[in-house]
Amino acid sequence: MIRELKNGRRLASALCLATFGLFAIVHLARGGRLAEAAPAALINSVVHPGDASLSSALPRPPEPRWKSQLSWNRVREDRGGYLAVLHDGSRVELTLDPVMQHAVERALDGSPSPLAAAVVISVDDGRVLAIAGRDAQAPGKNEVALALKPWAPAASVFKLVTSSALVERGVPADARVCYHDGVHSVEASNLTSNARWDRSCNTFAYGLAKSQNAIIARLANDHLTGAILERTAHALGFGEALPFALPVTPSSAEVPRGRGLPFARVAAGFWQTTLSPLHGAWLAATIARGGVTPTLHLVDRVIARDGEVIEPHVAAARRVLPEEVARTVGHMMIGTTEFGTARHGFHDRKGRPVLPGVQVAGKTGSLDRKEGPFLAYSWFVGFAPAERPEVAVAVLLGNGMSWHKHAHQVAAEVLSDYFHGEGDHELPSRRVAAR
Repeated sequence: MIRELKNGRRLASALCLATFGLFAIVHLARGGRLAEAAPAALINSVVHPGDASLSSALPRPPEPRWKSQLSWNRVREDRGGYLAVLHDGSRVELTLDPVMQHAVERALDGSPSPLAAAVVISVDDGRVLAIAGRDAQAPGKNEVALALKPWAPAASVFKLVTSSALVERGVPADARVCYHDGVHSVEASNLTSNARWDRSCNTFAYGLAKSQNAIIARLANDHLTGAILERTAHALGFGEALPFALPVTPSSAEVPRGRGLPFARVAAGFWQTTLSPLHGAWLAATIARGGVTPTLHLVDRVIARDGEVIEPHVAAARRVLPEEVARTVGHMMIGTTEFGTARHGFHDRKGRPVLPGVQVAGKTGSLDRKEGPFLAYSWFVGFAPAERPEVAVAVLLGNGMSWHKHAHQVAAEVLSDYFHGEGDHELPSRRVAAR
């Protein structure tokens, strides 16, 4: 019996390694990049996040020595870039871009929010271009940990997870729902049709762009279950720490089983989920890349004291959504900035776009914490340009009782610096694309 179990384990390990080897050959044959045209079944068979037994069987590289020494308080700007000098004299060169890092810090400093964080990443290669946090109780100190921890509910950003699950189940963007209320809450009456009360009708795409809770809640309750939504949340990074050079706390999603009001409220973005800004940017980039995760990284290279150059391991990209699902959700996200909840951040008072010629796909989220010190959480995650994505951004603000800024306004400032900033500076993602 024991011998049979051992032989079975050896066979499973051999199959996993053979599959991984095949994937590596395909990966190298495509020039070292994971092409989106690669067969989804092959990608899923290797690293699908829903298959814990398979992913745990894959070979994992040992933790590099430099990673245990790296901390944000060692990071400094140097010669047009950012680096950290470690205890042993090694130099860690980071992917941060000075122009974007300064733009993000300036945007956060210009917000009256007691707590704030933002992350900008390159969609093409997963390089972190900027990462910053600000705590009003510690002025002058860059609390980057606020970008790495899920200190706020995911709020309506979680509608991206629900929408992905709905599209994968065959719900079209133009599916119509007649509803009542649902602007600030979801009640039991929102989950069933009622000709007497349901005086408004609109589409699934409208519900996502306007964050109309009654539409998303009804569709989720009609077409999904807790198990389905939980699987999609897990595939999109909830419950797992993202691979990163600095310590990351996993985002969470407690999805009620079955259907009904508690489930519908979670699906629409009411509590029981958390999200970090880093994860928010990663989520936006994953949708922008057609359902393939970015190879997220902060470290470009490590130069040892003896001069040896070490190229850090980067977690492999993996397909977590079918391409058509991601494309559909990404297209619906354009409505958020065109006519939805972020319109005023991306248009001036005369209705003119603040980023001429650049469409932005995004999702907002907002919830108020009334227990303990009051905080009004404000989210924006998104990517641009919508049709040919270059950059993904996440902004999270924790506002006090009196506040005058939304996260989408800060995101618009950051993206404006990226696309229409002064000077002839070239960002890393643009240099790579130009080669």
